[in-house]
This record gives sequence, C-alpha cells and structure tokens, in this order.
Amino acid sequence: MENIIIKLLDQTKMKFDAEVIIRIAIALVLAVGAFIALAIIQRRIKARLIANRDLKRVQACTTAFRVARVVVVIVALIAILSAVGITFAGPSIIFAALAVIAVLVVKDAMQDVFAGFMIMSDKYYNVGDAVCYDGRDGIVVSFTARTTKIEFLDDRSVMSVANRNISQITKLTHLVDIDLPLPYELSGRKAFELLGGICESIRRIKGVESCELKGTQSFDESAIIYKIRFFCEPNDRPDIRRAVLKTIQDGLEDAGVRIPYRQIDVNQKTALQ
Repeated sequence: MENIIIKLLDQTKMKFDAEVIIRIAIALVLAVGAFIALAIIQRRIKARLIANRDLKRVQACTTAFRVARVVVVIVALIAILSAVGITFAGPSIIFAALAVIAVLVVKDAMQDVFAGFMIMSDKYYNVGDAVCYDGRDGIVVSFTARTTKIEFLDDRSVMSVANRNISQITKLTHLVDIDLPLPYELSGRKAFELLGGICESIRRIKGVESCELKGTQSFDESAIIYKIRFFCEPNDRPDIRRAVLKTIQDGLEDAGVRIPYRQIDVNQKTALQ
C-alpha cells in the first residue's frame, strides 16, 4: 500500500495528452457497459430462480454477481492507472484481487454463522415453531449455523432461508384477530348479541382454544368494524381460520345480515338542470 502511494506521489507531474484521456474514457465506458450487462443478466436469472422458489441459488447468484462487479472495478482501475503511466507488479495485483474477492465471498457466510449463533443463544425460534416468512406461514423443521429450513403450511414445500435474513422471519403466536365489518343499519346492541352467539359457535370448533368479542374496532365510511379474537395452535392456523370464517359467514346469513361493501353514488345532471 505504501509503495502504491509513493508511486502516485512521484508521478503527480505527469501530463495527460489526448491518447491518455481516450484510454481512460474507453475504460470507463467499458466498465459502465459491463455493469449494465451484469445488472440485466442478474435480474433475469434472479427472476427465474424466485419463480422456482430456489432461494438458496438466489443468494449464490447475488454473491457471484457481486464478485463479478468487483472484478470489473479492479480491471477498470488497472486500465486507468496503466493509461496514466502507473504500473504494478503482476503478483501484487493478483493478490489484491483475490483478497477482495475472498472478503466478499466469506462476508455472507460469516453473517449467516453470526445470525445462527444469535438464533441459538437468544432462542429466537426453535424447531417446530410456527413462523411467517415472506407473507407465508410455515414450521421450522431444522436449522444450522448458516440456514433455517421452513416447511410452508399452504403447499408443504420446504425452503432454506439464510440466517442473515432473520429480521424477515416472524415467530407466530396463538392469537388471531379478525376485523368484521357490519352495516350501520344494525344497531350496536343487536350487533353485540349476534357476534356473541357467533363467538359461542367458534369456541366449539375443534382446535380453537378460546374466542372472545373484543368490541368495536373503528367506524369506517361504509361499515362499523368489530374485532373477534380467537386462539389456536399456529400449526393449525390456516385450516382453523377458514373454519372460523365459515362459521361467521353462516351466522350472518342466518341472521339476514349482509357484509357491507364500498359503494359509489353517481349523480348525473342533464343539460336542462
């Protein structure tokens, strides 16, 4: 590093002629073109991998293209320095490039290992816990120092998630809230009476630990929102939630209550008006 600085200081009086400027411009244009090409290729490859839910290869793809960008920068820098008359010994250039690439490759692995240690020490989640990742509920089936395997409840597919993405994983609880809109025409007393009976029916659903009517949540433009809360095992949440919604739907239909929807009133004036 000191030798590089000394060489740069010794050559501060160099003259930039037209040929040097052209060589620098060519190096910069080629570098920018390489960056654009790499970005386009990476976007297409990642889109295909994400469509196939191959998260592990997505992470490998990101690392590979990050290394490729560093190589482009190193080559462009060498070309620019060579254009202005600064040269380096071949082994030193190779050593510096390999050192930078090694740091980039190891960085992600070290982040995964550190996050895995935090998961185990802080007991962020354990095998068998229900979690939510990327908007999908699943069960942690295993985890290592680098990855966590999640089996999703909707299609039973298994995905390996890098531990450095721990901030995107949420541990699910037994609590489930449902916000139910009811029409303003239905009085508060009748609404509480109706929803109280529906909660009684929900409690009889297999797997439901308890259910309660929390009360009025908010007053929207076209409906009053009531909150129903029930508890169940996170592993059974999708099936039980569907059963709860079906019970609510049946209860409202039996009572002749329709769930309101947003409507738009259109007032049209004629030319005579």
